[in-house]
Amino acid sequence: MDKLLNNIRTGLRVGNVFIIALLFFGSMSLAFAQDRKVDINFLIQETQKLEQLPDEMTLIWWIPEDFWRVSFEQNPNITEAQTEEFLKVLRAYVVVVVVNGNIGSMGGVSYKSESTIRNSIQLIDSHMNRYRPLQIEAVDADMKNFLLMMKPVLANMLGPMGENMHFYLFPPKNKAGQRIADAKKEGTFSVRFDQKEFRWRLPLGSLMAPRICPVDGEKLSGAWKYCPWHGVELK
Repeated sequence: MDKLLNNIRTGLRVGNVFIIALLFFGSMSLAFAQDRKVDINFLIQETQKLEQLPDEMTLIWWIPEDFWRVSFEQNPNITEAQTEEFLKVLRAYVVVVVVNGNIGSMGGVSYKSESTIRNSIQLIDSHMNRYRPLQIEAVDADMKNFLLMMKPVLANMLGPMGENMHFYLFPPKNKAGQRIADAKKEGTFSVRFDQKEFRWRLPLGSLMAPRICPVDGEKLSGAWKYCPWHGVELK
């Protein structure tokens, strides 16, 4: 643990906030064992879409800035200023991770390449506007460095699956200047991949305070407006 904290401090001294992200992934169990306001497991479940068929598997992971903010807030060694420095880089994009592969008769997975997936993926906003992934030339240098650093981390953590998790970046706002995917505001968006559509309805319940059913006092998702059992407005 002391070695981990020393590495974090060293990373901060040299001004490389991306080291924080790498160390975060390597110490998730330590950070998340502490008391927390947001259930990180619930947040991950809400941001991931998994489709597993007998002969194919597809995982789409939308990583909103709230995921990183919640994670860093739970680590007392990372200051608010350092968190904000990191987030201002990611805030310029909608970040989507995709892994897709065909499953053989013996359970082996043949993963699709980054370019194959790139040619088949689109982001669709609530107005049905479609966006293609940004080309690497349009990506900020700091973000490029972050993505280069994340690839080996995921590969070390998850093996072949992590090695074949590809990052795709989309513009954060539509032509009217509205954010396409805001985890804490009402809205919808989807990712279309290979004739399949993966849809998110916002806000994410994991980031909202629970709401109470006035009939029986049950705590329900903060993203809900009405109790699904009694039909009454939640408090």
